[in-house]
Amino acid sequence: MMPWTAMAANSPSKIPTLKTKAPQRMANIKAYAETLAIHEGIDVERQKEFCNIINGEATRLARFVDEMLSVSQIEAGAMTLDCRETDLDRLLHDVVDSVRPQMDQKRITLEVKLPPKLPALSLDKDKFTSALVNLLGNAAKYTPDGGRVAFEIQLRGQNIDFCVSDTGFGISAEELPRVFERFFRSGDPRVRKVDGNGLGLTFTQEVIHLLGGRLTVESELNRGTKFVASLPIPEPGAR
Repeated sequence: MMPWTAMAANSPSKIPTLKTKAPQRMANIKAYAETLAIHEGIDVERQKEFCNIINGEATRLARFVDEMLSVSQIEAGAMTLDCRETDLDRLLHDVVDSVRPQMDQKRITLEVKLPPKLPALSLDKDKFTSALVNLLGNAAKYTPDGGRVAFEIQLRGQNIDFCVSDTGFGISAEELPRVFERFFRSGDPRVRKVDGNGLGLTFTQEVIHLLGGRLTVESELNRGTKFVASLPIPEPGAR
């Protein structure tokens, strides 16, 4: 990973954008909440729509704050994991369930392939779940309507690979080495139209690193991207 001091040069131009995100989210929540409180006679469907918007904005705000706190921990070298034996099958199904609405909204076909038997892993359930949701969420965000996203788990020797591939915008060869940089976002106009803060992949890479694994990416512009989070499988009886 690039040293934080080296990445600092990329940060200043992004900080004003980040400073506006929380106030924007709060303003949206406040506006829709006030509309519901003040105006009478709003039909039920409209009320549901406003409540869904408020819920979505609150969720995005919470995720943004969590990512900022996590990245601050990374920068200070203070991020830690609370690893416990995890029901991996349940975790993966929860991950898929959390991103499926995002896929359905854009009519994206989500293909999920799991091996018949999954190994026992000791994981920080919350952070690892967030890492996988980041990868699948990005695939959904940067894949056009009607595209395809694949989530495949592969057992390879003493490693387990969590593979996320898509038929999205792709990343240029010039920008590919920078995708894990803090605050980095592509200059592609299609990407700029999509909401994002450039923190998710930094967080995801650090979580995989702390689990003793490796996160890699390969991509081709206008054809799609593939991320692979590879984790070691512990020897039977190992703690």
